[in-house]
Amino acid sequence: MMPGVVSFDLDETLWDFAPMMDGSLAATVEAVARRRPELAGVTVEELHRVRGEVGAECEGTYEALRLESFRRVLAARGVDDPALPRWMVDTWMAARVDSVAVHADVEPALDELEARGYLLGAITNGNFPLDRLPLARRMAFVVHAEHAGGAKPGAEPFAMAMGLSGAHPSRWVHVGDSIESDVLGAQAFGLRAVWINRRGEPLPEGVTPEAELPSLQGLADVVDRLLGAA
Repeated sequence: MMPGVVSFDLDETLWDFAPMMDGSLAATVEAVARRRPELAGVTVEELHRVRGEVGAECEGTYEALRLESFRRVLAARGVDDPALPRWMVDTWMAARVDSVAVHADVEPALDELEARGYLLGAITNGNFPLDRLPLARRMAFVVHAEHAGGAKPGAEPFAMAMGLSGAHPSRWVHVGDSIESDVLGAQAFGLRAVWINRRGEPLPEGVTPEAELPSLQGLADVVDRLLGAA
């Protein structure tokens, strides 16, 4: 029998999103000010605001939208340097890896799942460069929704992951923090869903994940129980 599969969401499941994003943007602000001292007034708050405006006006990948937001911030200061927005994106992407703080329960949970023979993977709506983190070596597949033709809770990312793993939904548990994207999305595709509720939020009415945990501690036992009955 093929081993069971456990897939993970990334942001807010394996790490907190806001500190990582704010830290990486702060590092980008500092780097661009060193390169172009006249840009020392750029702030993290401004980068967030302009990125929100671009996202409301334009369609594109996360990277393309961030590139356009950096271009607008520079243009507002009269800076016309076609190479600089791209440099800022590359700086920001590298800084995200340096800024991320993986939760302390992640590595032990992955160790235990691996020891029990489960195939591990990641399915994310974001564009975090997971391949730059050491824990990426544990993942048999990584699906970014923007490469799958649609985002969770839609079927496209789950279908792409299934194609990469060769596993059947009946032998699959998806783990994530979002009720809509990770729980309802996975269940709609026929997967079992474990809700990681780190903030102790109330379970929405009418939603029934196969399991709820406050962290990844004990996840392997939960997966054994869920797939043992498959």
